[in-house]
Amino acid sequence: MGLRSFIKQKNRLIRSLIALVRSLRQDLKKSKLKNAEYEARLAKYENPKNSSNSSVPPSKDENRPKRTQSQRKKSHGKPGGLRGHKGSKLNMVSHPTHIVTHSIETCEHCSAQLPETLDQYESRQVFDIPVITIEVTEHRAIEIKCEKCGKKNKAPFPKGLTQRAQYGDRIKALTIYLQNYQMLPFARCSELIKDLIGHKLSEGSLSNFQEKCHNALDDYQQQIKELLLSAAVLHGDETGVKINGDNHWMHVLSNEKISFFGAHNKRGKEAMNDIGILQHYRGTLVHDRFSSYFSYKCGHSLCNAHILRDLNYVEEVFDAPWANQVKKLLVRAKNKKDEDPNIKSSYYRRIYKQYVNLIRPVIKGYDKRFKKTEEQRLAFALEKHKTLFLKFIQQTEIPFDNNQAERDLRMIKVKQKVSGCFRSTKHANYFARIRGYISTAKKNKKSVLNEIKNALAGNPMIPNLAE
Repeated sequence: MGLRSFIKQKNRLIRSLIALVRSLRQDLKKSKLKNAEYEARLAKYENPKNSSNSSVPPSKDENRPKRTQSQRKKSHGKPGGLRGHKGSKLNMVSHPTHIVTHSIETCEHCSAQLPETLDQYESRQVFDIPVITIEVTEHRAIEIKCEKCGKKNKAPFPKGLTQRAQYGDRIKALTIYLQNYQMLPFARCSELIKDLIGHKLSEGSLSNFQEKCHNALDDYQQQIKELLLSAAVLHGDETGVKINGDNHWMHVLSNEKISFFGAHNKRGKEAMNDIGILQHYRGTLVHDRFSSYFSYKCGHSLCNAHILRDLNYVEEVFDAPWANQVKKLLVRAKNKKDEDPNIKSSYYRRIYKQYVNLIRPVIKGYDKRFKKTEEQRLAFALEKHKTLFLKFIQQTEIPFDNNQAERDLRMIKVKQKVSGCFRSTKHANYFARIRGYISTAKKNKKSVLNEIKNALAGNPMIPNLAE
């Protein structure tokens, strides 16, 4: 190679390196500007995620918004009863339990003795509860000697009466009701019973009552699992609970008629398999995109309420107009279905096209050389699961959100807030089964206290899904 050729090649290499350096400098400058822009946006939010724009519970909001950011529209109505609304009041009854007569003997005007004859009277009634006290019923099994054979015969005691002294089902049902429906802890439940009836119940007795009710619901639990497996739509979710100070999880599978809870030390598939329902379920499961749910062969539909909160976050922090447009699109589709559940397929196709057209530009703008922002991650998730987010439009029975499961789990958080953590795994299991039974009774408009008594008597309520 001649000297002149070598110099030309060297110059070309130098020019290409200079061009590469300039290009890298421009990329670096763009990256710095982009990072500065994101930092400026995030600087406005010390803790940008809260209950209105993410799945963070309201109790964890450090900078809770002064005004609610609910998706509900204002009604502009005043609180309380509307004008023209007929109120209700306490009315007298025709046959009171007790009658107390108040008489008068002398005239209040001249002090003369009044006759005993009654002219008329004015009535007023007081509604109250009687003095509550504990009753003790003694059962005596009579023994009679047969005159013919000389052997003794003894009458049998009622079923379940096995101890010389024991508590009846009514007081057991009351304490179970107080602990699993009104969420009282052991000590306060014992204290209330003492104040109410003047009888002290030990915490050991309260625990035994829980165990008896739990065991009485064995057959009920199996029947409920079979009913859940036959349901067209189920809602699934889980929430953290403390058991003896350690982190565990309370899982729920439910619909508008049934609630099922299961306590486990794991959150994912291992726990779900141990519960033993989802691996056999072939209907549609509504959930919040937790990856373990996707491992099951049932149909899937995703909660749009979660996505609305995520879209709120992206709109606030990243100043992303597309997020607000997708949010409005989903809410509009929900309102359309609320008005007419039988939506035409042409409407679904139109919403689907608008949905995709709003998300695709965000995905196309992603540069693979950089880590995805939260805005881009949300856009990719919306694209990946688009048919699952929009399934509520296609199928009448599929709901817009997973609020059913979230409402069912809310009482689990109330239990921990009022009573603290569970003392042991067995007590968490007692609560899970009994709470599921109580929730199911409420959904079917049954008296909770009466159904607990029926369960203790061996006759638990089984919901009739045909009603």
